[in-house]
Amino acid sequence: MDPSILRPPIGGRLTMGASKGGGAPAIRYRPIYGGIFGKSGEYVLGTMACTERGLHAVRYMVLHPSTGGVLAVATDKTEALAQARRVLKAAATLASANDESFVQGTLWAEGELPPPEQGRKVKAIPKRRREVFEKSGGQCFYCGKVLTLDGKWHIEHQMPRALMGPDDLINLVAACVPCNLAKRDRTALEFLSDQAAAG
Repeated sequence: MDPSILRPPIGGRLTMGASKGGGAPAIRYRPIYGGIFGKSGEYVLGTMACTERGLHAVRYMVLHPSTGGVLAVATDKTEALAQARRVLKAAATLASANDESFVQGTLWAEGELPPPEQGRKVKAIPKRRREVFEKSGGQCFYCGKVLTLDGKWHIEHQMPRALMGPDDLINLVAACVPCNLAKRDRTALEFLSDQAAAG
């Protein structure tokens, strides 16, 4: 590529070159000064004729001629400049975030940092266990002992699986460990009647 295409004289005209047949539209450009664009005129605002919005329509571009980078393209000059500002601000923010002064070790001495908290890990509770707990009102179905959601208790089948009881929420209740182990493979009705007879 011809280097003169990338950096023509200020206020000049950027042409597409002979490879396009020489009749390709030229890009007119002006250097941009001030604000985030800097004072050196490093970036240029280019205009190029386009026919998609009418005979005399132009497209605005913010270019970095030395690298050939296009920062923004828009049909409105203010929108092209606003897009380019956003790109340059994002690049500056990214560059400052990668700066070594933002590394945590340089912000605080090692002795000033609080030790990490060694909290108890919260164990995830399965949905089925939570539903059975809520259905039973947070207590053992057989003896009424108060249970905690993350405590030691069993999901109990009122009609045991050994007797073809379903594994649906309608057949499940919360039971403390002693009641569940004492019930074994009896139905809930048999277990409660045996408890009443014994007690």
